[in-house]
Amino acid sequence: MGCVFLLPGFLYARPADISQLISNGGYAFTTKTGVVQFRGNELFVPASTLKILTCLAALETLGNNYRFETRFFLDKKNNLYIQGFGDPFLTSETVLDIGVELRKRGVKNLSSIYLDDSNFHLLTPTPGSQNSSNPYDAPNGALAVNFNALPFTLSEENRVSSGEDQTPFIPLMREIANNFSPGSYRVNVSAFDDNNTSLPLRYAGELFTAQFKRNNISTNGLFLQKKTPPDVRPIYIHYSSKTLEEIIRACLKYSNNFIANQLFLACGAATFQFPATWEKSRRFMNHYLTSTLKLTSSQICMVEGSGLSRQNSITPLAFLQILERFKPHANLLSKKDDRVLKSGTLSNVFSFAGYLHEKTLKPFVILLNQPENTREDILQLFHATLPR
Repeated sequence: MGCVFLLPGFLYARPADISQLISNGGYAFTTKTGVVQFRGNELFVPASTLKILTCLAALETLGNNYRFETRFFLDKKNNLYIQGFGDPFLTSETVLDIGVELRKRGVKNLSSIYLDDSNFHLLTPTPGSQNSSNPYDAPNGALAVNFNALPFTLSEENRVSSGEDQTPFIPLMREIANNFSPGSYRVNVSAFDDNNTSLPLRYAGELFTAQFKRNNISTNGLFLQKKTPPDVRPIYIHYSSKTLEEIIRACLKYSNNFIANQLFLACGAATFQFPATWEKSRRFMNHYLTSTLKLTSSQICMVEGSGLSRQNSITPLAFLQILERFKPHANLLSKKDDRVLKSGTLSNVFSFAGYLHEKTLKPFVILLNQPENTREDILQLFHATLPR
């Protein structure tokens, strides 16, 4: 297959220059008068560039100012139920602020804390996840704190402390630190699950308990997984400290897989009601792709929202359509020189997607499924020759 080169009015990189950089891959660039593409209708694994599509779908489905909820219920026995709805930003700082709000509402002494994660029903791990200790493999959930990534430091003297100022020390840190040599870490808590314990939920329970203590809310130290009874009324509804647009900016900047799939699952739940499931979100995305973007299964396959799975695939020309629609949100992408873009990287997968020239926003995508990472070289060739 050959390159399609348009416009003799200025000098493009020669086909031979590009072909030497691609052993298996394709690209598409938008110019003033058309599209330059190579293997534009073939499917390639996009890696994390797929987050652009997930974020676009979330913005158009949930709205720029959408805020996730977490609900708190108090029964007659002073048991606190915490019901999650998938807020990806239940950070240590947020949990501390929630304690402040509960204290204002007269909460002082709690019996037990019940963790309600029933709004997500995920029967399988995130597609593509290896459940390694790396935080990019952290699982999704309705009630997850700190992106399900645990920060801790183990000293040479075998002392364990929190790995960051805003997160208090909790017992879970000591247990997980036993698997490591001295150093500072941020790990996927679920990688250390046993058959009897959900460590992500335990993480949430211990963090809420510790942050409540800092707000002079006492507990008996007990927390259990339990669904909220239908006859209990909420004492407080926490709305995420970040709007959806702010969440997406962070998701794209840090290429956070956990956030991307919380958004993916939220879209499915918004369309087909809670509990969120992988299947509902795939149904939602298939409808969005075919009805809104007019893309077919021969142009894209999407099984999760982060790009972690190699089952995801897309053609360069289909990706160009997505980038055209994403233009109003281009400012959410990271800037580098005179371009805004998102990168994607897996073993033998190297991709770029975004816009050349910050003012004119010319969409482009490079999808390489090969051992050689030549995406920057390809981009430089076109960046130097395309007119502004």
